[in-house]
Amino acid sequence: MYPQRSGGNDDHSCKHYPRHDNQDNYYHDYHIVGTNFVVFFVCEDKFDNYEVNHDLNQNHYILERHRNIDCGDSYTQTGFDPNGVQPAIGNPLGNPPYPGWTSANGPNWIDVATVKYNRSLVLTYNLAYGGATIDANLVQPYASNVLSLTDQTNQFLTYYANKPASAPWSSSNTLFSVFIGINDIANSWWKPDWLTFIDTLLTAEFALVEKMYNSGGRQFLISNIPAIERTPMMLADTQAARDGLKAALALWSTKLQTYITNFKATHSGTTFWFYDSYADYNTVLNSPATFGMNPDVTLYGNDLTYAWSNNFHPSVIIQDYMGKRVADLLASWW
Repeated sequence: MYPQRSGGNDDHSCKHYPRHDNQDNYYHDYHIVGTNFVVFFVCEDKFDNYEVNHDLNQNHYILERHRNIDCGDSYTQTGFDPNGVQPAIGNPLGNPPYPGWTSANGPNWIDVATVKYNRSLVLTYNLAYGGATIDANLVQPYASNVLSLTDQTNQFLTYYANKPASAPWSSSNTLFSVFIGINDIANSWWKPDWLTFIDTLLTAEFALVEKMYNSGGRQFLISNIPAIERTPMMLADTQAARDGLKAALALWSTKLQTYITNFKATHSGTTFWFYDSYADYNTVLNSPATFGMNPDVTLYGNDLTYAWSNNFHPSVIIQDYMGKRVADLLASWW
């Protein structure tokens, strides 16, 4: 049996990264909203001071603007507050200053997908929250104030569903992104009822996707769960625990794709992109030299060449690759 660790799996000692002086020069015009709508709901946990060194010679500006609404946990979080400064040209993620509060020791995947690998202007509303589960009534997060995917979706409904002047999104130019499940699986896969509970979790997730659909969402980016059995935290556990978690992640991915297929069949006009984060994490971890990473992929800390920022969260190299791959996957959307 795999015991639940106290405090969950998200380290929430976060640090803020300064905004680059020339940041205004490299934004494209699309909208991303968390839980992955072209307005992103994002969560992250640990951060260290990091100087942004992006190549500011950005590609082509397109007059059409896209929005992204994003939801998720600490692998996505940037600390966006819907009551704060809103995403706009020159500041596409709104608040806090770029790259925000992440767990990556620097920019995470939603940061770079918005400002580095985007192919048009994207405005991202990242509602992700570190430690999030799908529903706190199903899997309790590490703290009572953590905003679950349910809470993040309710934030969207409260602040953005009515298409306010600050975020006049449309079904055609807005992507809803949902990257969730890490904390749900990490805190439940070892339980006796897991094989049925996984359907309970996914049913709850897609009930929230339906709320997005009912509000006008038609384009969705859904990610499976990364190879968290390779995190330093899991490497300190038994081989049996790692094998069990790996099998649970594979089952989640298979069932997730089935839920996507079924949702499309019953909801007209929807487009889904399925992102295989599990495969891409393994790509980087299996070939660290290709990505400028320290060859010892078990190391974690503040060194930006390490695979991990702490014992459970990927550092900037993996996050950057993920952002690039998501941008490539969305080629037809940009």
